[in-house]
Amino acid sequence: MSPNPEAWQVEPLTPHIGALVSGARLSGDPTPEEVAAVCALMDRHLVCVFTDQALTAAQLRDLTAHFGPLFLHRQDEGVLHAEGVPEVLEMRKKPDGARLFGGSDWHADVTFQDPAGYLSLLHALVIPPLGGDTCFASTIAAFSALSSALQDQLRRLRAVHSYRGPGGAEEPGLTALHPVVRRHPVTQHEGLYINRMFTTRFEEMSEAESQPLIHFLADHMTRMEFTCRLRWREGYLALWDNRFSLHYPINDFTGQHRLLLRCTALEDASLEQLSRG
Repeated sequence: MSPNPEAWQVEPLTPHIGALVSGARLSGDPTPEEVAAVCALMDRHLVCVFTDQALTAAQLRDLTAHFGPLFLHRQDEGVLHAEGVPEVLEMRKKPDGARLFGGSDWHADVTFQDPAGYLSLLHALVIPPLGGDTCFASTIAAFSALSSALQDQLRRLRAVHSYRGPGGAEEPGLTALHPVVRRHPVTQHEGLYINRMFTTRFEEMSEAESQPLIHFLADHMTRMEFTCRLRWREGYLALWDNRFSLHYPINDFTGQHRLLLRCTALEDASLEQLSRG
């Protein structure tokens, strides 16, 4: 594998989202040129899957830190922090387990705070022989397919995003207000910024009033033509842009062990406003 980004091979997965990248080596300390190349690929494809990687939890943390401040997930039921590396989560499902962490609905990571989630990195260590795929959706492609009248209305809205505990109550300090439409700071494409897992209502509207439009947009964003599906292989390292994509891990495997490591970089507060409005 070559550390030279010009030697990387990039194969788009679909016209709207996703690319498979081979020939890269991201386990060491990446050069500024490599970091810039990764960012350029992410700007174009929103989801990039780097093949043949071998990162420890500490290396994954250090790599993620090149893209923004690290997110430290709170300790909830089912949340496992990597030993000695609290910024990295162990996404583990044991053979006798039923619950798949993060698998209850389409979502983007860490939209319930401001600055919110930027890039998430997920590294596959143990993969079942079949099943456990992850789906991704482009909110840019979804927004562009809406009527101009609805686009104009959505540009004027802001939405409340909240992290809810086991009882469904909003957690203190884990609620943020975000525009429903965001503009990519590099490509200038507009994308929807809403998801059914964390978006509870629109500003100055009740939850009951908001839910019909939230559900319509959530269903629209995940239409097949806006999505790609990743079949995991051991050594894959997937990166996705939480500002302009959604993801959904499929819990369709039983009796198998699965282990992935995840780390998330937050948006840089100094650059955050560039993608708003």
